[in-house]
Amino acid sequence: MTGRIRLDRSVFTDGERILCEAGNMRAVSFRYPTGVHALRLEGPQGFIVVLPWQGQQVWDAAFNGRRLTMTTIFPEPIPTVNLLDSYGAFLYHCGALRMGSPGPQDSHPLHGELPTAPYQEASLIFGEDQAGPWIGVTGAYGYAKAFGDKYRAVPTVKLHERSSVLDVSMTIQNLAHFPMDLMYMCHVNFLPAENGEVIQAAGWDTKDMVVRSSIPAHVKPTPQFLSFLESLSKNPGVTRVLRPEDEYNPEIVFYIRNLRADREGLTHMLQKHPDGSSDYISWDPKHLDHAVRWILKHADQKVMGMALPSTCDPEGYTAEKQKGNVRSIPALGSVTFSVRTGYLDVGETRAMESKIRSL
Repeated sequence: MTGRIRLDRSVFTDGERILCEAGNMRAVSFRYPTGVHALRLEGPQGFIVVLPWQGQQVWDAAFNGRRLTMTTIFPEPIPTVNLLDSYGAFLYHCGALRMGSPGPQDSHPLHGELPTAPYQEASLIFGEDQAGPWIGVTGAYGYAKAFGDKYRAVPTVKLHERSSVLDVSMTIQNLAHFPMDLMYMCHVNFLPAENGEVIQAAGWDTKDMVVRSSIPAHVKPTPQFLSFLESLSKNPGVTRVLRPEDEYNPEIVFYIRNLRADREGLTHMLQKHPDGSSDYISWDPKHLDHAVRWILKHADQKVMGMALPSTCDPEGYTAEKQKGNVRSIPALGSVTFSVRTGYLDVGETRAMESKIRSL
């Protein structure tokens, strides 16, 4: 059984309004003081906040008393189509025609048009499946350019009643009668855990962990940063544990190679906290065959992009095209990507850690 409630901006006010209640779950609409519309999905273990018309971003997430979302200078989302003018979401979608930091020959915005895309449609969805009752958000963003591309983006995020892990998907439908370029990344931004340990289904040597040597235009390196970068290029295993004394300012980016998968074809990754709980992400590396790690820690921003599953590296269109990493969707074709991410308690973490180490 599934249901859908088409959302209208008129139900989002300065005060909170319960739109749906089902068992131990509910959906609450509200509007930030900045004017951005938001929908909070609540379950027994926590909540997420989704921005239905601004990129369908998952702006915030908290489970079992712990906030998962990165620290940012933006306490609330700002109404904008410029990603850097409202940066701090727990999860956002990147792409679909272009993705990554634009290089000298590129003209596309950082991470493409999807991160803060103005969605034309948004819906609250709910239902029940083999994992139990769930609620979620979906919508549609239509992109069209005269003499160019035309596509429709349809994301979904679901929260099950008995889970603290989100099921996230993105479908890109090519509406044109000719092939279109495709670049996509699911950008998940956890809060770094001091002395947290990364557990991954991949090695830690320089074949598996490749440091990005190019410096994006928005990053201003210092001599200390460049020295740290050089040391990580020779010994990436230093980052297995996020020690307080290590400098991640400005950002450090790794490309994670040679990911191993389980019998279901999924790879898994944890940021294990000192209390035994963890942050978690899982995906099919055959569909999203690149993975990026992004770490940044300073007084204003703290983020552990433990794994950003993607179709390519984030070096911008021209560089990725030259490397053969830009995919194509055939005329009137479509593609769907899926990611699971969220919070695991101590018992779930112990079981998942054992699984990862056995791969």
